[in-house]
Amino acid sequence: MTTGEQSSSYPEPQAGASELREAMPPRRFSSDDNPSPEQIEIYRRMTPGRRLELAENLYWSARRLKSAWLRSLHPAWSAETIEAEVTRLFSHARS
Repeated sequence: MTTGEQSSSYPEPQAGASELREAMPPRRFSSDDNPSPEQIEIYRRMTPGRRLELAENLYWSARRLKSAWLRSLHPAWSAETIEAEVTRLFSHARS
């Protein structure tokens, strides 16, 4: 796998995330990073399945970012080694 390629084991982001971005006002970050009342209302209107879909998209995006970061740190590592390390890191992650 060359730099810039994505692992085929990660699903591609799905369409629909733009609807959430368009519905939200510009994000102002705070030190405690609490959601705005508008964000809370948007999530309340979503079906449980849609919220699960967004959470799953976030998870796979995080894995792609972690893979890219590891590739930048260890360009000699094989795709299998990077995948194993991502899996190890995510299996030991804490929220």
